[in-house]
Amino acid sequence: MDDSVVITAVASGEVDTAELWEAHAAGADGWRDVNKWTRELPERIAELAGQALAGAGDTAPGDTACVIGSVYGAGHVAETMRARLDAGARSSLAPESFLYFNAHGVTSLICLRHRLRGYCATVLGPGAGLQALALAQRRLRLADDGPVLCGAYEMLSPAAARARDSDPVTGWAAFLVLETATRARERGARVLARLGPVETCPPPLELAADIRATAPLAELAAALTDDGAPATTTVAVAGRRHGYRCTAHKEG
Repeated sequence: MDDSVVITAVASGEVDTAELWEAHAAGADGWRDVNKWTRELPERIAELAGQALAGAGDTAPGDTACVIGSVYGAGHVAETMRARLDAGARSSLAPESFLYFNAHGVTSLICLRHRLRGYCATVLGPGAGLQALALAQRRLRLADDGPVLCGAYEMLSPAAARARDSDPVTGWAAFLVLETATRARERGARVLARLGPVETCPPPLELAADIRATAPLAELAAALTDDGAPATTTVAVAGRRHGYRCTAHKEG
């Protein structure tokens, strides 16, 4: 039995948060638009997740797990709630935004939209994208009960970026569908790449200031959909105490 982990589909793209941050910066005048974008942007993230699932073919949603990483989650919801409370505007809090106050909110939305009923987890913080990848691999090796949708998304607010001494980063989402090689072969899925383990390493100095959870997964997705990319791609990211790296070997 071949229990190596393979990638059978990818999807990656920008989730433009510029209008959300403009609405935040407008204060009370922008609160209505903050509510709008708080609902709409997670739907765009879920749509990209759906593209990855569709690319993998018949993955049986009831057996599909979901592991998502993010540096900040939808923490901007807490920022706007605090601003409204400080302004004494309790009645303007939008109850429909409360879902995203929880770090697991976007992950839950992805599962609801695509009827995923397998194992589900959210990872937050520096290096979260590759940490999510490691968790997804571990899940497959311990309990191969279906594919794992592994992804990351970026909604790092300007305030959060400043707190982390980082420049503002573009909203982005990237997703991979992982399976064991045996299961992928049994269902006749196309294998894009074999995935090595996620390893710890010294923090990559050139990436020390890049805190995006999406960066390594987006790089993998780009390499696996580019016919001119090298056959082997290694991605790395700086975590809190050390770095993480992972290598993918293209198939076919």
